[in-house]
Amino acid sequence: MPKKTEILIVDDSEEMLWTMANVLEKAGLSVDAVTNGKDAMEYMRCYPQTPVVILNYLLPDMSGLSILDHIRQNGVYPKVVVVTAYGTDEIRKKFFNGGAWAFLDKPFDINELITVCKQALTNSMATTCT
Repeated sequence: MPKKTEILIVDDSEEMLWTMANVLEKAGLSVDAVTNGKDAMEYMRCYPQTPVVILNYLLPDMSGLSILDHIRQNGVYPKVVVVTAYGTDEIRKKFFNGGAWAFLDKPFDINELITVCKQALTNSMATTCT
């Protein structure tokens, strides 16, 4: 039976993972989390129906751009919300050209993250149903 997680969080900071997961779960969303790119790619291979991925740009084993490219090359199209403290215009452009759905600069307002995730889920469900 497919996993029903709505959001996968990919961030190497345990504190950031805990904070985002806790806040999103309190907002009524189903969340899973991993701390590196290898685990993120494996997760998306096993659960390609995951509709939203929150993706950090810099991870210990690879960049968020590499993860985004990999999941797209494998025919998986979740809404990707990028979160990073290194949000230059060049990096932002690369992510959007690669298919990112939203981009949040750290530190971000946690309520903005909730809003963006809920919008991504609503948009994802509407796309899937039509």
